Amino acid sequence: MPFAGSPSIRALGCFANCMISSPDIDKVLKKHLSPILRENGFSKVGARKSWGWHNHCIWVLNVRAVGSYFSNVTSWTPMSVCVWTGVFYDFIPDAGQSLKVDDKGRLIPEEWDCHIRSHLSCSLDQSIYTRRLSNPAERRRKDIWWFERDGSNVVEAVESIALSFVDEGKSWFEKHTDLEATLGEIEGESDCYNKYYRAKYFAKQLGFNEKYKIYAELTDKEKVRIGSVGILV
Repeated sequence: MPFAGSPSIRALGCFANCMISSPDIDKVLKKHLSPILRENGFSKVGARKSWGWHNHCIWVLNVRAVGSYFSNVTSWTPMSVCVWTGVFYDFIPDAGQSLKVDDKGRLIPEEWDCHIRSHLSCSLDQSIYTRRLSNPAERRRKDIWWFERDGSNVVEAVESIALSFVDEGKSWFEKHTDLEATLGEIEGESDCYNKYYRAKYFAKQLGFNEKYKIYAELTDKEKVRIGSVGILV
């Protein structure tokens, strides 16, 4: 039975014993999630991928299905989704990376290109579905929204994604548009080349000259260390 006020399964082009299609899910995403994103900082909004440009920060949100392989291994339905978030900083040079641009000349990075990445969390009680899973760790997951094969819970799940964006996603993006706060977060990460590299360019952008020198030196030293390990191997 369809949810009150929602399109019926027949209207979605799906029947009780039939798998819902990606275009059917996209229609629900466009209806229930896309308007929320447009109202909250995203100016190029698609069913699955959206971007927002904020000075030197590019917001990226990606609704990605877990797919058949993951489904076969874990028994989550293949159309179930994770919602990935990322911020790309245009002042960090990425050697060898060639990003696409839109018709306005704006960079449109993929979520996995972003310098800071995370995901939204599901607050729905999905135990009615996940109790079918044999792996206890999979039953406890909060980073996936379960989509039933017949589409019967798709509207509820997408509305939950929209709520998760409002409750945690918007503030996450806003936090990581604050360059000084983001530098502080990067500095708290485990020491590695990627940390030093990003911190160097954040410090340069912010005009923190002493920090820039420190992280530039650490970046060079770590690059040499990694190279020497590679030669030894």
